[in-house]
Amino acid sequence: MRALDHVFFPDFKNQPVRSPIYIIGNPRSGTTFSHRLLALDEQFTWFKLYQTIFPAITCYKFFAFTGRLDRAVGSPGRRLLSVISNRGFKGWETIHKTGPEKAESDEMLFMYAMLSPLLFLLFPFIKEMDSAAFVDCIAEKSQEKLMAYYKSCLQRHLYAAGPDKILLQKVALIAGRIQTIHSLLPDMRVVHLIRDPAQSIPSLISMFEVTWKSLAPHAVDNGRACREMADLICNYYLHLHAVEKEIPHEYLFKLHYPDLVADPRAAVHAVYAHFGLEMRPDYDALLNREMQRARTYTSRHQYSLEQYGLNKEMIHRRLEPIYQEYGFEL
Repeated sequence: MRALDHVFFPDFKNQPVRSPIYIIGNPRSGTTFSHRLLALDEQFTWFKLYQTIFPAITCYKFFAFTGRLDRAVGSPGRRLLSVISNRGFKGWETIHKTGPEKAESDEMLFMYAMLSPLLFLLFPFIKEMDSAAFVDCIAEKSQEKLMAYYKSCLQRHLYAAGPDKILLQKVALIAGRIQTIHSLLPDMRVVHLIRDPAQSIPSLISMFEVTWKSLAPHAVDNGRACREMADLICNYYLHLHAVEKEIPHEYLFKLHYPDLVADPRAAVHAVYAHFGLEMRPDYDALLNREMQRARTYTSRHQYSLEQYGLNKEMIHRRLEPIYQEYGFEL
């Protein structure tokens, strides 16, 4: 399908990727919530999960055509897809709601290159696969090849979405490749979500643990995978903290997780003001509606550091510069 793009849509190669907005932060820091809030604004385009699995314009067009046919006969295909999706993501309902049509990270693009920490969801052997976690540390030639592929995916998406759209990305696992992507997209605008590591680390481990218990229960039983994941996220905090110093102030906005949760509308307004984005009245009304809905939401996701053999003192010792920078409670 990607080869057919060169035949039917060759102009995608000339599509510029101008000043995209990347919502980043270590996993479980509010990136999904903030991304889905901004995705309500029609000036943006963003990846749906199925588009990251099938990153080709030809696929986009094919699925759009089959979708129209499906709706014409009562949507049996959509109902079947919903059943498959619900079964495939069983266990994640209270952690991270997702599905083929949901706004999602572009992490699958890197899974195809076998250079994504999402691999650890299937293979909990983190120490043995360190290159997947830190693209910033692989050979420069490999980085260049990976970024050429990645840019072509972004160009395809923007070409299909329309030239007037701003690319909106949410990438919670970007820390290990942030430097490489920033070199590719020096005008990228970054919204950095910041959350206390003592809260985000066990939340992420609990998410991965759902799959680990089925695929590699021994890795969970002895606690090795949990400890290695905690160590990786600590490294991500430190690496992101160091690299973001290279990003000019006008291209970087730091948003604390408690501020996002307390007043999502005010948080989005602050992002728009920082980057000079237009806040249209119809979108602001949508934000108001979503803020009311968020106030009635209560998470059923339960987790703690202690259940994974960790404690806050250990995290603080490992991430003392982060605690000093952001003033998290000890």
